[in-house]
Amino acid sequence: MTINELDKYLKTYTVDELFYKEYYLAKQDPAKLKEFIDKADMKLIKEKSLIVPDIDDVDIMEPYLLIEEYVFEHKKDYHILASKHFRYTPEFTHKHSFFEMIYVYSGKCEQNIMGDNILLKEGDICIVPPDVEHSISVFDDSVVINVIIRSTTFNDTFLEVLSEENILSSFFTKILYTKNYNNYIIFRTNNSDSIRSFMSHIIMESIENEQYSNKILDNFLMILFAHLLRDKKHTVELPKELQKSNKQLTSILTYIQGNYKSVTLEDLSKEFHFSVPYLSKLIKANTGHTFKEMIQTIKLNKAIELLASSDLKIRDISDLIGYEDDNHFIRTFKKVYGVSPNQYRKNIMK
Repeated sequence: MTINELDKYLKTYTVDELFYKEYYLAKQDPAKLKEFIDKADMKLIKEKSLIVPDIDDVDIMEPYLLIEEYVFEHKKDYHILASKHFRYTPEFTHKHSFFEMIYVYSGKCEQNIMGDNILLKEGDICIVPPDVEHSISVFDDSVVINVIIRSTTFNDTFLEVLSEENILSSFFTKILYTKNYNNYIIFRTNNSDSIRSFMSHIIMESIENEQYSNKILDNFLMILFAHLLRDKKHTVELPKELQKSNKQLTSILTYIQGNYKSVTLEDLSKEFHFSVPYLSKLIKANTGHTFKEMIQTIKLNKAIELLASSDLKIRDISDLIGYEDDNHFIRTFKKVYGVSPNQYRKNIMK
């Protein structure tokens, strides 16, 4: 698929979009709405799970919850999926168990995120974390892309973003490790050509679904993040709560993420000039987990990634993630996941 073919593909109306557009126009006149409902193809609506609040047989509960396992059901080895947001879809409040990145490919769209009304223009990128209620409105020919990013593998796949302190690492680290975090982050890219190019390749890889597309998508997203951070012409918008957040806590969490293999509370106390008891309480109060639990979670997440993507021996994986004793690693893994690392790998291969 070429860039021109992608452009034509995205701007062409799908069956779902044609249905939603007809529904949207019908709602402007009560008589036309009644006529639309009377002749509505219920088989099509149910087959495609179309959202039609005016038809009694279709019940949408808000906030509608989208589950990561369901979205990735047919692409279990993918961390990222990209698709077009169907134009004229009725606005409805929803939340999800994954990260969502909204990119305005052409035109504009409106978002309501936890009560904040936001206008996104062509080239803008908005990232919404899990469990945040929001809605999106696209009621014209604009093209908006939804990029879904697994939260369960985020920590490992995009480790480089989290390993140094920047606006994105602060955003993601707070979401992954604290109880208080911001509801969104927006990059106003001024319709950057480089960002558009990377986004186009992300969309194409997701559509074409060829061999190694999953790995290519991971790397394209990393490059996209790097460009967003490097280009000073891009402006960043954050909710007020992140702007007022505890910068020291972000620095501490980022340091833990970058040094998880060997870092101790004593190391942290020397690095940030706090006492060990104070640091221990600070981490527990803001994350809901002890320092030891955080380190164990990071290590085991990395172990899962290596078990799934490599043929490394268990002792080598144990060493790579910072366990001095591979028996200790095996016991810890089995206690948390109910199976040994070897059995976990066999289950994945099946």
